[in-house]
Amino acid sequence: MDQPSSQELWKLIKEAQNGSEEAFQEIFERLSNKFFAYAFSRTSNRDDALDIVQETFIELWQALNRFQYRSNESFYGFVFTITKRKLSRYYKSKRVIPLDQINPGKSYEMKQEDYRYLLKQMNGLTANYQDVLTLRYWSDMTFGEIAAALNIKETTAKVWHYRALKQLKINLDKDEYIF
Repeated sequence: MDQPSSQELWKLIKEAQNGSEEAFQEIFERLSNKFFAYAFSRTSNRDDALDIVQETFIELWQALNRFQYRSNESFYGFVFTITKRKLSRYYKSKRVIPLDQINPGKSYEMKQEDYRYLLKQMNGLTANYQDVLTLRYWSDMTFGEIAAALNIKETTAKVWHYRALKQLKINLDKDEYIF
């Protein structure tokens, strides 16, 4: 489903804040895939990612009255913050190590399919770089949306993106891996 324009999203948020379940359902339908992609990239488990997205939108419904709309990006940042909290609880409950805590110096002996190999190489990047790449390519966010989600400036998001890709290329070149 298409991403809502600023005016459409503002209208849907206002209606949902006034108790419209239909408006909130529309918000969910338009945005859930974006946040599912992020959650799935962090958990690698479809069911867990679906649970996290469901819990995110339940909490969003409960917190929506406290949200002050300024832009689509600020709304995405608001939802992203909830998603990150849900992921943090997921890591604690599953006793798994989040991608951003894996040792960056770890070497990879086996090269599997390209996608899995690329994800393993991303594990070696800093948490900020991982988040920028994940939000850009898995959640298909703009740099403005990424900036709002991570509470940074848009130029910082672009710089981190550039540096992440540069570091990823260096890591891939060291391994002499060809896609």
